Amino acid sequence: MDIEDVSLGYAGGVPEPEKGRCRLEAPSPEDGTAFADMMAEWRAAGGRMNPGLLRLYGGNYAVWLRCLADWDAGIGTDGEVPQTLYFLKGADGALLGAVAVRHYLNHTNTLDGGHVAYGVRPSCRGRGYGNAALRLALKKLAMMGITRVLVTCDSDNELSRKVILRCGGVLENHARDEDGVPIDRFWIENA
Repeated sequence: MDIEDVSLGYAGGVPEPEKGRCRLEAPSPEDGTAFADMMAEWRAAGGRMNPGLLRLYGGNYAVWLRCLADWDAGIGTDGEVPQTLYFLKGADGALLGAVAVRHYLNHTNTLDGGHVAYGVRPSCRGRGYGNAALRLALKKLAMMGITRVLVTCDSDNELSRKVILRCGGVLENHARDEDGVPIDRFWIENA
């Protein structure tokens, strides 16, 4: 299992209570209650929830887990790219966020979305967990043989832009997604 020290790449370190190690784990049936709590917090905070696979949760955790298995296998995705979702967990097993890695890029993901989507639950933001999430996602993508990784973010998402840059992102260009939202497109060499 890959583990990331959240103080890596985070200027000034991480406040002591959050200092420690994070990992990515596939969602399991045992995570249901903690996941429902994280989702309630995310919805109460508002804004767009990422990765998008989180938005498929309709309140039934078992059904959502089956949906994730289908997405991972590329079943019923209506032509969208297969992707695998992982929970970002702290050293104590607490759910801190989520990461989705796309198995390859299609036209849509080449424009917007890229190889990886990540999100940190609202109460855990600003503590270095976004850096850990992206670094761990890069390790997963390297194991899949993806050595050049596209990561995008909304142009007004300064925190995400900083995470991408800290993880080696090089800005390719500014663009607009399919809805006309300004985005920034970065590439990370992942050899």
